[in-house]
Amino acid sequence: MTGRPGAKHRRDKRKPPSPLSSPGVARWVLGAPLLVFLLVFVLYPSALGIWISLTNRELLNPHPVFIGLDNFVTTLKDASFWASARFTLWFTAVVTSIALVTGLGLALLVHQRFPGKRWLFTALLLPIMIAPALMGIMFRLLLNSEMGLVPAALGNLGINISLFHPDNVVKLLMVLDILQWTPFTFLIIYSGLQSMPTELYEAAAIDGATYTRALRSITLPLMSPILFAAGFLRAVDALRTFDVIYVLTGGGPGNRTTTVQIWVYKKAFVNGRFGVAAAASVVLMLLILPLVPWTINRVVPRRTRHA
Repeated sequence: MTGRPGAKHRRDKRKPPSPLSSPGVARWVLGAPLLVFLLVFVLYPSALGIWISLTNRELLNPHPVFIGLDNFVTTLKDASFWASARFTLWFTAVVTSIALVTGLGLALLVHQRFPGKRWLFTALLLPIMIAPALMGIMFRLLLNSEMGLVPAALGNLGINISLFHPDNVVKLLMVLDILQWTPFTFLIIYSGLQSMPTELYEAAAIDGATYTRALRSITLPLMSPILFAAGFLRAVDALRTFDVIYVLTGGGPGNRTTTVQIWVYKKAFVNGRFGVAAAASVVLMLLILPLVPWTINRVVPRRTRHA
């Protein structure tokens, strides 16, 4: 009637629940490193940049004062800023579109079985393993009109062309960017293809569907979130292009290849106007931020967002 002997004693020796066993506490503990990272490397620099954009801070002005939105007015009235913005948007649209299509084609190719697949896969990833600044120096040596290997090879073929001529330099920079960053989109898309369910393709083959029909009806619809994510990440990275263009052309000839990042760099470290440079950076950030939730709504499944 009193139950099994020793049962009460065993219940009394049971340890009390740990505070960390609470889901709410565990969530904060596990997320603490990410929160610290965001605070130190994202929120604090962003807040500091916004504050600098509201002051007249310059290289030779150690005691800046608050001037409100004057730097934003100066930036928005500067024709060179809008010229750099137009070039950046045009450059981003072209290189992102071509890199996405080329990456998809390469991913579909490497997804097949053929001899030498591993060697091709390794070769495709080599460009993104090289630092952009180093890549710019390599291109500068290869394309040098006096001693470069590429102009010499073109000259032997009877093709005399100045790659850095104002009519050719933008196309050259686009080609170099595509060569370097197409492997990035390729890797993302190829990873998505690896996770595709094979049952759908087997069912399509039984129904007599061709490869083109399966690609159009199965692969592309299911891969659309991954394609969108790859395009968005490539576009954001292209908007921040600086290294290769600055090493090759310095934004020239004139301001023809000046991106927003190069414009900000020159305004801060050449002209010494840190407040105006910070204001331009804030404007660029405000233009990009609304794209983040819009992208998430198209990449993350609806059922996951409401889970």
